[in-house]
Amino acid sequence: MRVILIAGIIILTSCTKFGRTHTAKGRVMNPITGEGIPDVEMKLLKSTLGLPGGKKSVKETTSNSDGFFEISKSGLNVYYLQCNTSADYYELGWFENGQQISTAATDYKLKMGKTLHADFYAVPYGELKISLHNVNCQGSNDSLIYKRNYTSFNGISVFQPFTFTGCYDNDGAYAKVPSGSYSIEWTVIRNGVSNSFSNILNVPGNGQAEFNIDY
Repeated sequence: MRVILIAGIIILTSCTKFGRTHTAKGRVMNPITGEGIPDVEMKLLKSTLGLPGGKKSVKETTSNSDGFFEISKSGLNVYYLQCNTSADYYELGWFENGQQISTAATDYKLKMGKTLHADFYAVPYGELKISLHNVNCQGSNDSLIYKRNYTSFNGISVFQPFTFTGCYDNDGAYAKVPSGSYSIEWTVIRNGVSNSFSNILNVPGNGQAEFNIDY
């Protein structure tokens, strides 16, 4: 009986040490420029089985000067990987071979005995200013339908269009937005005639972009 117990302990110890290691490696990067993002906090979290907080950190590391990271933990627990960039970045999520595998808001679950090779994408914020001026106003029946769409590596975010009527005139204000490509679209309706226009605008990271719609 003692021999069987000792053998069981040896098997369990070996399994924990060699076959139950959770590992994640990859890069935190800006997919637009291909540059790595350094000093980003990476955490391995363990489930607290319903206790307050849900998960607790058991190991931490940071991305290096080129954005690369590696973190691992042995054990029979279920571990989750969490990436925390600074407030200067808009997080896109986890990607593997260019395909999204998890959103930024999700702690990624690691598999026992497997190595996760994945990159975390994030882009710096910039500022965008859109000004709208009805320079050829024909009266209260004039209408402008305006919207913008943001293109990122995990799809296109379509913003709700806005409609402005009459002799609308407004100098916009700079607003914090994710850097990248924006499609600016607007339709002018005047005297029952509708005309549509569009423009592609790039918002640089940590920079500003502005666009005037004079209609």
